[in-house]
This record gives sequence, structure tokens and C-alpha cells, in this order.
Amino acid sequence: MSEPIEPASAAEAARELARVLLEQADALDLHDLRATGAIENVRVQARALADAVHERGWGDIFLGIDSYDPDELDDLPLGPDDFDDPADYREIVEGGPLDDLEEPLVPENGVRLSYQARYDYVVTDPDAFVRYVRSRAHEAQNEDVVDDIEDAQSAFELLCYLDGLGSKEYESFGLVPGGGEESHKIVQFSLWDLDPTRRDDTYPY
Repeated sequence: MSEPIEPASAAEAARELARVLLEQADALDLHDLRATGAIENVRVQARALADAVHERGWGDIFLGIDSYDPDELDDLPLGPDDFDDPADYREIVEGGPLDDLEEPLVPENGVRLSYQARYDYVVTDPDAFVRYVRSRAHEAQNEDVVDDIEDAQSAFELLCYLDGLGSKEYESFGLVPGGGEESHKIVQFSLWDLDPTRRDDTYPY
């Protein structure tokens, strides 16, 4: 039996990034080529950290870091506690005027439950897998979705939707959706590739 594959150390990559940041800190304040060199050194080590984290099965460590305008942070509400009226927060979340809201985005009262899971698969026959998912595409009740199945990865994303918890409706049983995010990635190491003591470090990604 082969030895489990051990990914690159994210901890060592993080320490090296910290060292590079401290080493290049003064140069980042300059207005000449020393600053551009410092920026590149930081970027190189930041990419090394991102790669090491990704190899452990996690997603992009820097995901969303540039998804906002820093100049607007002072005016950006951070959550429902920043509002006297919860409806004002829902307006920001939905991106529409308050007058258009007929009912709350989620019930104000109720236990908030969350479900997370990670399951890894290996595609052994891409053509057969794509054919299978295409044969079930009609279950999505969207005739255009079959055109999005181009390869095993896109087929997997649709299959997760068709068979996943997010595709089910439980309103009549007292359980309403409160939002959801899904992540589908090609990872270098599946959970069973990793040493058992390291598997917990890769979830969630």
C-alpha cells in the first residue's frame, strides 16, 4: 500500500509570507523600482501560500479579498445590528427598494440550522458520467441547463444540485431556506489521499 501523499506545508508558507512582508515593508512605502520589486516578492510568496492551502483541499485563501471598494467601507453597513429596522438591512441584502418587499427574506424568528459536508469523487469514465447527468438534466426544470454540461466538472455541479439538499423543498414541513452557497472544485488530493490525521484540516474547503 502506497504512503499517503502529504501536501506542502501551509504553515511554513504562511511563516515565509510573514517574513517577506516584514522584510519588504519599508520598500512598499517607496515610489521607485524598489517598491515594484517588493510588491512582486510579496505576490510570489502569497501565491505560494495560496497553492499550499489549496493543496490541502481548501479553497482560495484570498477569495473575496478584493470584492469591495475600500473607499466605501465607512458607509457600508456590516450587518443587521447596524440598523434600527431589520427591513432596512434586508433592502441592502436584496439590492432592491423596501417598497418591493412583500415578505421578509427569511423569517425573523426561528432556529437557524446549517449543513456542511464534503464528499470527494474520482471520475473513472468521463463520457459515461456526462451522459448520465445529461439524461437527468430535465429534472432541473430548465431546458437550457443541458447546454452547460460540457465536461465532467460541469456535470458534477449539476448532479450536486439535483441530488443535494439545496434542491429539496421542505416548506410544508416547517423548514424554509435561509440562503446557501456551494463550492465545486478540482482538488489535487482527495480526503482518502491524505493521512487520516490531516483530513479534518481540509474541511470545509
